[in-house]
Amino acid sequence: MNIDCKNKCENKNCENKTNSSYIKRIIRLIGPVILGSKPSEIVNIPGCIEDKERKLNEIEGFFGNCRKVKYEIIKVHDGSKRVLFINEKSMNRCLSDKKCKNFLKFLGYPKEYNFETYMKELVFRLESEEFPHEIGIFLGYPLKDVLGFMGYGKQEFVEVCSWRIYGDKEVSYKVYNRFVRDKMKMNNLVEKMSISELKNVI
Repeated sequence: MNIDCKNKCENKNCENKTNSSYIKRIIRLIGPVILGSKPSEIVNIPGCIEDKERKLNEIEGFFGNCRKVKYEIIKVHDGSKRVLFINEKSMNRCLSDKKCKNFLKFLGYPKEYNFETYMKELVFRLESEEFPHEIGIFLGYPLKDVLGFMGYGKQEFVEVCSWRIYGDKEVSYKVYNRFVRDKMKMNNLVEKMSISELKNVI
């Protein structure tokens, strides 16, 4: 890194400030969101106040003008911070499911679906003291598994993969395998490409 830039540059979008292993780790984590198999992913931002701010600046530097992924900073009531990464196209596709929309409306979400208002409502709930377990829908998990976890479903608990599976596990593993496939694809890209190259394709 250029020392003069390190000491004096205040531009949070500076290429040098985003050329870090942290951003590559984030890209690996949210690969399925970037590639569209997963509508969103939530990532904790660990560390002290200074570490959190540095990481959030790096996220803004890379994802601020990203074509494929939006993000929302979640200020949790306990003082911690999380980032919700969202693929709008994938989210709209996920929430076009009538059963998902009806369940979310049953939980108090707006009667008419609109991407911005639904994300605003989700962020509001994520920042409240009571964690919104319906986030599983926004994360792309099958509705049957979200219903089962929340105690609304009639299907029996089967096993755990990345989430708790209820009922027909084949349905859940089809979704899970798509996530794994896209995470592996993104891992391969991260290994081969620089930050600048990744920024051009994400």
